[in-house]
Amino acid sequence: MTKIRLLFVDDEDNVLAALRRMLRNKRNDWDMTLVNSSPAALEVLEKAPFDVIVSDIKMPGMDGAELLTRVKDLYPGTIRIALSGQVDLNEVIRSIRSVHQYISKPCTADVLIARIEGALRSKEVLTDRKMLNLVTEIEALPVIPKIFQEIRDELSKPEPSIDRIAASITRDVGLMAKILKLVNSPFFGLPTHIDSMHKAITMLGLETIKALILSTHLFTTFDAHALSGLKLNMLWEHCFRVANIARLIAECDKADKNVIANCRMAGLLHDVGKLILINYFPEKYALVLDSVRKNGGPVCDIERDIFGTTHAEMGAYLMGLWGMADDVVHAIGYHHGHRPSDGYIPNVVTAADAIDHHCVVFHKDYSRIRICKAAAPDMFDEKRLHLWLDYVADRWRTIDDFNLADESVLGEILDRE
Repeated sequence: MTKIRLLFVDDEDNVLAALRRMLRNKRNDWDMTLVNSSPAALEVLEKAPFDVIVSDIKMPGMDGAELLTRVKDLYPGTIRIALSGQVDLNEVIRSIRSVHQYISKPCTADVLIARIEGALRSKEVLTDRKMLNLVTEIEALPVIPKIFQEIRDELSKPEPSIDRIAASITRDVGLMAKILKLVNSPFFGLPTHIDSMHKAITMLGLETIKALILSTHLFTTFDAHALSGLKLNMLWEHCFRVANIARLIAECDKADKNVIANCRMAGLLHDVGKLILINYFPEKYALVLDSVRKNGGPVCDIERDIFGTTHAEMGAYLMGLWGMADDVVHAIGYHHGHRPSDGYIPNVVTAADAIDHHCVVFHKDYSRIRICKAAAPDMFDEKRLHLWLDYVADRWRTIDDFNLADESVLGEILDRE
């Protein structure tokens, strides 16, 4: 099997030596090259392709920001990671369009390996090489919001502080207001009004807050008018409903609290790939929607015909680059094509998405999605699906346009063939 090729760049030889020691147990899987300057990095890149480059930002001469910008232009298929200590605002601004992930120094071997492997796995869901390169070179591909990065750094500490995390969020008054508004919306069904970020974190958990920050960031980053006739608020609401249906399904199954949190996060982010396709390829995506209106059929099938990929794979790619949990990335990438081997979270998101597609009709041409029972018969047993529908219906009173427990709804959702 071909080894993954990684290039590490740092002007301090002791840092390179430490990296070599930290990653010794990966030498059978990774072909690693370590150089101490940007010119040396460009020289080795000319000789052979690399899957990943990990570079310090502060370096004499050509710094890491300029290096990664050149790598983006010359080798768009290479994943670009910044491994650096404290950088000032100007350095962040210069590098932000060229860096897929920031990793703070110092970091453990486990953290570094997990981030690199997560980014590499995200490429697996995009099988079309031409599209992969196209996505990687999109200059304005959104980067992780600063507050999300601060929360992730805080959580990596031995004793993370909710107070410090709440303080990070409250520095962005607009974001805090949006999150508190969402937390108090019917989507969460909380028994009491939440008036502080500390209380919101305590009630919902940090993973849910992280998902809210990411989704809010993504839905406000893209141009709401990029595609006439498509209302992003409807897509936003669909993602919220799927997130909470997924949460309720996991609760019904008495899943671990971390699994429940990841189900909600994956549901909230499962359609972010649509934002990328709509924003960067509005004319092509108009063809997708036009085909759906004229001929019917699942949107993801038409996306693959036109783009060579789907919004599910596109979203998984971005979330993988951002270092999301493997289960979350996998659930996003395969929520339209689940398989028995996919595990619990992807199948829960598949079910939640199908349930919402049948319960809430956006317009008369809206394509409803069916669950293929044959793909995971144990997961989608009719008795189990009935149990889920009853549980969701009993705990989500704001959905009152249909009867989730009705036999006809079950028949529509489940493909019995």
